[in-house]
Order: sequence, then C-alpha cells, then structure tokens
Amino acid sequence: MTPKPCIVNMVASTRFCSAIDLNQVSLDLKIDYEQEQFPGMVYKVKTPKVCVLLFRSGKAVATGATSIGDVETAFDILRDDLVDNAKLTLWDKTDCEAILQNVVVTVDTEMLLNLNDLSITLPFAKTEYEPEQFPGLIYRIDENDMTAVCLVFSSGKCVITGCKTISQTQEAANILIHDLSEAKDAELDNF
Repeated sequence: MTPKPCIVNMVASTRFCSAIDLNQVSLDLKIDYEQEQFPGMVYKVKTPKVCVLLFRSGKAVATGATSIGDVETAFDILRDDLVDNAKLTLWDKTDCEAILQNVVVTVDTEMLLNLNDLSITLPFAKTEYEPEQFPGLIYRIDENDMTAVCLVFSSGKCVITGCKTISQTQEAANILIHDLSEAKDAELDNF
C-alpha cells in the first residue's frame, strides 16, 4: 500500500472585488507595503499560519496552508479585516470561492534509491538528474489530466508539487512509487 502523502503547502486564490487601493488599505491595516519591491501587499495570518498576498486587482493568494480549512480561515480573516478596518465593500462571500492552484506534499517511498541508476532506468523524457546542480532526481508525471513534478532523494523521501487537488497528490504518489519500484526491479534484472 502506498504511504499517504503529507501536505506541507497549499497555494490557493480567490478574488474579493474588482479593485483595491493597496496604499490606503496598508495605511488602514497598518501593514508595510512597498509596491516598488513587490506588487502585492503581504498579509500574515498567525492562526492558522498562512501568508496571503493581496493585489490591486482584488485577487488574493494564500500560501503556507496545510489544509483547505486553513486557506478558507485565512481568507475569512483577511476579508473581515478589509471590511471592518479598511471599510471596503467586497463581493458577497459566496462569490469568492477559494481555488486550489498547487498542493505540495512529501511522501516517503520507504526505499533506498540509487539515483544514478534510476536516471538510466526511468523514462529519459520524464527524468532529470544533475547531482552537481541539485542533489535530487526530478521526475515528471503527466497522466490522467494531472501533471506533477517529483523531487526524489536517495533516502526515498520525495516532494511532489504541481497537483491541483488533494486526490491528485495520492494519485501522483501511487504513480511515482510504482515507477520507482519498476525501475529498481529493472536495475536488479541488469545485474
């Protein structure tokens, strides 16, 4: 049975309205905003620990969450602050759906891996391994309307990114572990 992936980061977006004056909002909320350095205002939520980037377009992007509940809570906290303290009129909450953009997970394959051998036995078009540049093997999955990028380390631990849903993370982990197992078996058959 494939180990369950552990969510380490979710990136999600929503939109509160058609335009926001970030200079005024930063003053109202007492947040430093340096538009010359970055076009978004950084809004930090302490509980749950999530960072929300707010843009002039009314779009908000949450990062650092480990559950969809954390994403929604962070957006709700920012929404309340914008309405109560910045006195903004925002779209109805039902029109501001949180949309997952990227889910990053870790998974332990529970296998010790020889990355040099895997770089030869895994499909060449899906695999990159340049140990002088990065210590992990990069493996790309593009199946069943899902794309993911897997960072595979010799310890058997992997990072999977690029999935749009939590169920896709499990599917990507299943595919990765299957492909790694087959490649390891091919290594043994060659000796």
